[in-house]
Amino acid sequence: MTTWLRSSRFDLWLQLGALAAIAPALLIHGAFDPARASSMLPLVSLIAIPFLHVFGSFLFAFSGERNASASPPRRLGVQWATWIAAALLLQAIAPRALATFALLYGGWHILRQNFGFLREIAHRAGLDHDRALRRLDLAACVAPAVALWLLVASRGPWRFINADVYHAAAPAWLLSLAFVAVPATLLLRERRLAGRCSSGGGLLLLAGNAAALLGPALLLDDLTLIYTLSASYHGFQYLAYLAERERERRPAEDPTRVLLPLASAIVLCMLGWFVTLVVIAWLCSAARAEQVLLIGWYVIVPFHYFVDGRIWRRAPRLRESTGRSLPPG
Repeated sequence: MTTWLRSSRFDLWLQLGALAAIAPALLIHGAFDPARASSMLPLVSLIAIPFLHVFGSFLFAFSGERNASASPPRRLGVQWATWIAAALLLQAIAPRALATFALLYGGWHILRQNFGFLREIAHRAGLDHDRALRRLDLAACVAPAVALWLLVASRGPWRFINADVYHAAAPAWLLSLAFVAVPATLLLRERRLAGRCSSGGGLLLLAGNAAALLGPALLLDDLTLIYTLSASYHGFQYLAYLAERERERRPAEDPTRVLLPLASAIVLCMLGWFVTLVVIAWLCSAARAEQVLLIGWYVIVPFHYFVDGRIWRRAPRLRESTGRSLPPG
């Protein structure tokens, strides 16, 4: 069975599938004024899309048979309760700090996922023990995220969902240097790989995700939309990763049938989220409903960044017995 990032064909479709998922929204919001674009594709529908991979991630985190990490479901439950209390407190006393933290943590989460994917590609080529390549992989993932953070800071002030975010305008030379670092790290990585293996998979991954991070920010003026499109690109890639993990977990079963638990969990959670939205809108005033939904977003989405960094944390032990590289998160 073809497993995660083990074929050049999968490398290509991983990027094309994620691009196809966000391209319509990017084109609509880039071509029309905000009011008309929102009437064609409401922002609330875009905000819901990242929940697909969030709920898939929670299935692995809170399933005893899937979570073999050092952070079992019960411990994650306690940590989630702690985060809920912290999010409620921050939303009450420092909403700008909470919004800024969510944005920065989201960018860190995406670059760490890309780094994990590059480590899988290095394993495929037998280069996962090359420490210099590991450092270049990390630098190539960090560069577009830093460029995005500096670009957002330089173009502020911004509002994220309904809160202002902190920003300190970066000097033009630093912003330019950050953008130069994106192709520079790619070239350094290519030089390291020259003559040793094909670099097509890594180039596709890095170019696709650099475009997903920086493209919306260069074309659009709505920070919530910029964040959502980048998160959606990342989320569709992560769903593909979860699907492969399910197939690897039960290789003897039908590849499609084995995905039914994952698909069912996502569908049921999305249905529950939709019903919750309807009930809140029915019972609460518009302003109160907005606050409740906002805290619900902060309670769920930033915590899944933490979850993804924990549930694959036992990778070094797996690597000793199976040779697998560090997964995303």
